[in-house]
Amino acid sequence: MSGISKIYLSDVFISIPLLICIMVLIFITSSCAQKIQGTPPIRVFEGHGKAVNSVAWSPNGLTALSGSCDNTLILWNIETREVIRTFTGHTDTVWSVAVSPDGRYGLSGSAGKTMKLWDLSDGSEVRTFIGHTDSVNRVAFSPDGKWGLSAGSDHTIKLWDIETGNEIRTFTGHTDSVKCIEFSPDGNYIVSGSADKTIRIWDIATGEEVRTIRGHADSVKAVSYSPDGRYILSASMDRTLKLWDAGTGELIRTFTGHRGGVKSAVFSPDGKSILSGSNDQTIILWETETGVAIRTYTGHTDIVWCVAISPDGKSALSASEDKTVMLWDLGLSDRG
Repeated sequence: MSGISKIYLSDVFISIPLLICIMVLIFITSSCAQKIQGTPPIRVFEGHGKAVNSVAWSPNGLTALSGSCDNTLILWNIETREVIRTFTGHTDTVWSVAVSPDGRYGLSGSAGKTMKLWDLSDGSEVRTFIGHTDSVNRVAFSPDGKWGLSAGSDHTIKLWDIETGNEIRTFTGHTDSVKCIEFSPDGNYIVSGSADKTIRIWDIATGEEVRTIRGHADSVKAVSYSPDGRYILSASMDRTLKLWDAGTGELIRTFTGHRGGVKSAVFSPDGKSILSGSNDQTIILWETETGVAIRTYTGHTDIVWCVAISPDGKSALSASEDKTVMLWDLGLSDRG
């Protein structure tokens, strides 16, 4: 009898630490799952008749501008989801939109080979920039709002005077369609990405190519400077994001996790996080320093063409092939 009791007690003593280990493992697994589980949107904006290709926040974070395959732009009230204004004038797909630093104007690039400037207060078309010989895939304002930038399927990048509409300079060097562009935070440089799989850095003043960066195995769909200008982020159809040293072109880190080509990627305002959107219909929030996926956002039912983080870094917008724009809580304040 005592032997049976001894074996039983021994089993209990052995099982207790084993049970504790199992509970800890379950807790860790649960915590990790919570980090990467699909997080639903907090608001959905419906109004476009076809795919939404681009979305951009206004500087005050109260409104946003979107562009669509239905040839229109829409200005949205973020809080109410209401359409404030619809902009018509393009005769083909609107691939890209941008809002000026002062929030007064919008830029749009179209498959119709033009870039247009809009007055956001009344919806009027201010001017049309003509010069590209093929689709305008991406547009951007300079940090001071004086210049506009356009990237074309004609393999070129063009710099424009916003006030006059004059073309200032054309940047040539890419050997295929230019898919993405961005000004450096100080406004002295441009970074571009292309279907030729390269990233190129350009000097605004001279128009000269400063550096060519190679490393992606497919078309580069998005590029972004970190807020301090030290790093460049790129996203590619090879399903990866890459972080580069802007000064040397050295690869610092590769982010893997998307199951489809990555269409869009941006830094958070503090540079500590990165947000990306993909052909796999998901959005992923990453930690810049480690490359770890913090959270996955699910809700779109088709390609996520564009992601944009709010000026305060707390929210994000996404534009999708499913004809919607969605608003997401990034939860970055919870991470300190």
